[in-house]
Amino acid sequence: MGLTLIIINTLTLLFLPPLLFLAALPNLYRYIKRSRGTFHQRFYLPAADFIPGGVWFQASSVGEVKLALVLAAELKDTGRPLYLFAMTPEGRALAKTSGAFTGVYYAPVDIFFITRSFMKKVAPALVVLIELQLWPNLIESASRHSKIALVNGRVSDRSFPKYKLIKALTRMMLEKIEVISARTKKDAGRFIAMGADPARVSVTGNIKYDIVAGPSAERSRRKDYAVPEAALVVSAGSTHRGEEAAVIDAVLPLGKDVYCIIVPRHIERIREIERVFRRRKILCSRFSRSGGFTPGSRFLLVDRIGLLDGIYGISDICFVGGSLVPHGGQNFVEAVRRKKAVVVGSHTGNFSEEFDILRDELFVVPDRVALAKAFGDLASSKEMREKKAAAAFEKLDMLKGALRRNTVVIKDLLLNNI
Repeated sequence: MGLTLIIINTLTLLFLPPLLFLAALPNLYRYIKRSRGTFHQRFYLPAADFIPGGVWFQASSVGEVKLALVLAAELKDTGRPLYLFAMTPEGRALAKTSGAFTGVYYAPVDIFFITRSFMKKVAPALVVLIELQLWPNLIESASRHSKIALVNGRVSDRSFPKYKLIKALTRMMLEKIEVISARTKKDAGRFIAMGADPARVSVTGNIKYDIVAGPSAERSRRKDYAVPEAALVVSAGSTHRGEEAAVIDAVLPLGKDVYCIIVPRHIERIREIERVFRRRKILCSRFSRSGGFTPGSRFLLVDRIGLLDGIYGISDICFVGGSLVPHGGQNFVEAVRRKKAVVVGSHTGNFSEEFDILRDELFVVPDRVALAKAFGDLASSKEMREKKAAAAFEKLDMLKGALRRNTVVIKDLLLNNI
């Protein structure tokens, strides 16, 4: 263990308890409710019949777990046990219901004796970090007996400056990773700037673009959400604070036959969004209570994970959030895959290379006034919607192939490990 990590671990043990308390204080009730019955699982891995030599997938939330799922399907023929360690309850729930993994657990808290304990029990041959799961003690513990790969690697505009501030620690982590498969040239350059060996970094693309819409998404029909047959559906996916109000105001003038489904990026914001409706004196249905639109309501607020892809599928117009506010944008390609007309804001830095490819086929709006105009234009022209959707879908082939390339990387590491 290097001096930098020793210092960090000492400071962690000294200051973590009071910092955790202070961080949780503003949202204490929500924190306790969200962590009830699970918090201890991040400190202790229960006894189980772990089979040594398997693959440990480290994922954060639902999006990363979906990537782990398709990779797991490609690795079944290796005969290795596949374990998924998730950071969030939503990610863990999705992994458990999938049945794709030998075992599903919460990721350990990044304290050296805890990560070592987890690694000793699981004894994986390979640890696969998805996107940007850089945890110093996890990586140090894994590197003692396992190989490490970082796949679908991405470094956002917001994360990059932060990692550069702690370059000594970042370099120490990246030096222990055998292979870094970056999504784009920009991501690859950032990993190298953060201290990765250029010889270990390659550009393999984004696995998300190889994921075919599954049967569950295909079965999502408008009747499942009580959408009237003649209605036009506008969906707003992965929205952030401030975007829901803009969407509501843009949809309202479009008339009684236009229905809107809002899927916030963070479902814990549901009550906050309901207050936005109440202030406008607008009736809004809530999915967990009604299962769909209720009589007299043109707005549906979705408070359940795993439904967004299907909702894009039943929509006529898709707005993808995180882009009207300075967040960097959420993944608009998911809506393009469903052959829908897609509207985004001007903040798309998180997906800059994808944006460069699809820019001409997207409706890019700088503000809520332009958003309202885009919705109006698209709502009044089916031909425009279909033309833009088809053109964007055709360009997706330029983004495919990452799943195959990353599978080859992982299998090569496993083959050369034992």
